[in-house]
Amino acid sequence: MKWLSSLIFLLFFSISACSDNPSKPDQLIKEDKYINLMVELQLVRSYGESNALDSLIVDSLTNQVFQKYETTDSVFVQSHNYYQQFPKKQQTRIEKAIERLKMDQVSDTTKQDTTSN
Repeated sequence: MKWLSSLIFLLFFSISACSDNPSKPDQLIKEDKYINLMVELQLVRSYGESNALDSLIVDSLTNQVFQKYETTDSVFVQSHNYYQQFPKKQQTRIEKAIERLKMDQVSDTTKQDTTSN
């Protein structure tokens, strides 16, 4: 069920206006790193919601994700806005992120099954 909320979030997250002349940001995050960031940010968001965490804790976890990838939220947003201008490629990136989230859920389920035996 977690992945369903993740899917809805990512689809909502992917809706934005397109520009006729997309300008590439100076600090564009590479696609693989961008996909990894989307996945981890969604995991933090889902974890925060499912565990009813205080927003300060969620913000701290989010900041840790950005530190891990040596970027900032503003660079991520600029990259996201740029990538959004290419809907077909963005859909592919989102599908990759969703697949990784599904794999994470399967991994969690498998771990729970092995610990309950």
